[in-house]
Amino acid sequence: MKTSACIEYFIVILLIIGNSFGINAQIPLYTEIEVKKDESSLKELQGIDKIKTLLKVSDWYEASYSNPITLQKAYQYAEEALQISQALHSNIYSGKCYLQLSMVQELRNNNSMIEVNARKAIEMLSKTNQTDDLGEAWVMVWSAKMRTNAPIEERLTPIFKAASLFEKSGNNKRSGDCYREISELYFSISDFHNSLNSLKKAIFFYKAANLKESDIYPISVRLNIIYETEKKSMDIVKLKNKTLLQQSKLKNEAFIRNSMITFLLLLLIILGLLYKRFTFKKRTNRLLEVQQEEINQKNVELQNMLVEKEWLLREIHHRVKNNLHMVVGLLASQAEFLKNEEAIQAINNSQNRIYSMSLIHQKLYQSEDLSIINMPSYIFELTEYLKDSFEIGNEIRFMLDIDSFNLPLSHSIPIGLIFNEAVTNAIKYAFPNNENGIINISLKTTDNHNYTLIIQDNGIGLPDDFDPYNNPSLGVKLMHGLSADIDGKFLITNADGTKITLEFTFDENNSH
Repeated sequence: MKTSACIEYFIVILLIIGNSFGINAQIPLYTEIEVKKDESSLKELQGIDKIKTLLKVSDWYEASYSNPITLQKAYQYAEEALQISQALHSNIYSGKCYLQLSMVQELRNNNSMIEVNARKAIEMLSKTNQTDDLGEAWVMVWSAKMRTNAPIEERLTPIFKAASLFEKSGNNKRSGDCYREISELYFSISDFHNSLNSLKKAIFFYKAANLKESDIYPISVRLNIIYETEKKSMDIVKLKNKTLLQQSKLKNEAFIRNSMITFLLLLLIILGLLYKRFTFKKRTNRLLEVQQEEINQKNVELQNMLVEKEWLLREIHHRVKNNLHMVVGLLASQAEFLKNEEAIQAINNSQNRIYSMSLIHQKLYQSEDLSIINMPSYIFELTEYLKDSFEIGNEIRFMLDIDSFNLPLSHSIPIGLIFNEAVTNAIKYAFPNNENGIINISLKTTDNHNYTLIIQDNGIGLPDDFDPYNNPSLGVKLMHGLSADIDGKFLITNADGTKITLEFTFDENNSH
């Protein structure tokens, strides 16, 4: 079909559309004489009858407009009808009046007020069963959107709603008009498929409305135009797709060719780098072998030094132990020449203290680890020594409850000395009659590195005037001082005898 023919058909369609939606002058419903008669009778009418007459006259002036004066009359009559409708609280006639005002504003080219009045008409008519009038209100919203060149979605929404309402009311003619406009909207955005389907729906509704074939013919011609346009569009799309496919194929071939070249270049570079890395690694391995030999030699030397250091350390502990035993022996010899009981007692106490330290060095000398003391073994041997030293036999019983753990030299010596002082005091002073004496010794630990040493006897207890914090006794002062050395908490109390408690914390991870 030639372009000029297409334009002619399109103009015919637009003229038909204009007549359908009230764009051109409508046929007057009654004569001018009848209009004048109704105008003169308005003063006598009231209520709904007056509203109907006002709308009828307004509609006549709207349909017969030839100048702004007639449109002004149409507007005034519609406004008067609206005021009466609102006073009567009539949703039906308020909606009809707003619809009439929207149509008048369309003829007056007041685009902003077209949609305002149409929306008010929709608000009123939605509460009624006036489906056709509600559809016409949505048509006016569509008209406002068309006049203001709104986005296509904003134009399609109201005309689709109008078509749905006309279908619901059975108004086939107006349904056909709506779908014809929908077809044109889709055509304007080159959506030929939806445009064609919408125009088919329009023809269906026109035939259902029993329109003449002469009226439907221009629309059928338009249908053919859209069909041909869609077919050409599809052909163009196919040609474009074919062209794009060929271009894509050429690009792929060029990409593959360039990729192969790039791959070969990268392969050569990688091979070169691998060869360079191989030679570098070979040289590095030779250097590493030399360095490893040197490290192995140094490790042997360090191992020999470590063995020598352990032997020296073990020998030191052995000699310290022997020296301390010698000191104990000298003190024992000295005690034989003393006559003063206090001096002899002091010598004996010193012997016990020195032995408690000597025993630690003996334990270190005998153990595999030269830095830690096994506490159960140490406490047991120290207890046996004190029993033998004081020759108590079975007169006093010792009850031991010691957890199995190790402590370093920094904690073992203070604990051994405190233990010696506490047990010695219990043996000497707790049991004057040496009858049924029991000394409970407990050394316990918890998971959070807390330790508790308790030495408790069932003897006579402490004197009433005993002050554990201000006591002239060397033993008590010594225990307080040794407790402070290991950040411990030292306490002497009466509890059915004397109870000495030492609480301290030791963390192996923080011991160095």
